[in-house]
Amino acid sequence: MRTQEHVKLSAAAALIAFPWLKTDVWIPFAASILIDVDHYLWHAITHRTLSLRAAVRYFTQANPPRRPEARLLHHPLVLGSLLFLAIRLRSRLLALILAGFLFHVSLDVIHVRQMSRLMQILNEQAQGQCQECGEHVDKLQLHTLHVTRNLFDRYNPRHFVMLCPPCHERAHSGHGESGPYGSRRFQLPMV
Repeated sequence: MRTQEHVKLSAAAALIAFPWLKTDVWIPFAASILIDVDHYLWHAITHRTLSLRAAVRYFTQANPPRRPEARLLHHPLVLGSLLFLAIRLRSRLLALILAGFLFHVSLDVIHVRQMSRLMQILNEQAQGQCQECGEHVDKLQLHTLHVTRNLFDRYNPRHFVMLCPPCHERAHSGHGESGPYGSRRFQLPMV
C-alpha cells in the first residue's frame, strides 16, 4: 500500500478515535505511519546509503524483493513484545503505539490479500499473454496503471495490467516509450 493511502486511512481512523483519545490521538496516528521507517533503515544498512531517494527507487521498482528483514517493526514477535511491555509496564504510551502499528499491519494484510485476488483474476483473463508485447510467459507481473484517489475503487481491475517481466521493468524505468504501458504517463509505483 502506498504511503499516501496509509496516511489517509490513518487520519480517518484518528478522527474516529478522537472522541476517546482526545489529544493522545496523534500517538497511534504517528505510529501507524512511522512504522515504515524499518524499510528505510534496512535499505540504509544493506545498501550503505542514507539516500531517501535511493530507498524510494528501490521499493518502487518493478517487483521489488519482499524481504522479511526489511519489515522488522511489522514482525509478530516485535508486536507481541510491545504488547507484553505495554501490559507489564501499564504504559498507555506503548499501548497507543502498538495500536498504531497494528492498524498499519492490518492495512498491509488487507492490501496483500486484495492484490493477490487481483493478480489471480487478471492472470486468468490474460491467459499468460503480456498485455504490452503479446508474448506468452509463465509468470506475468501486476502493474499499476492508475492509482485512484477514491480508496473504495483502489482494487478495481481496470487500474491494473499484467505484463511480462521485461515489459514491467521498462514500464517502471521509462524506457518502453513505444507501448501504452511503457509510456511515462503510466509510470506509477508498484505497491
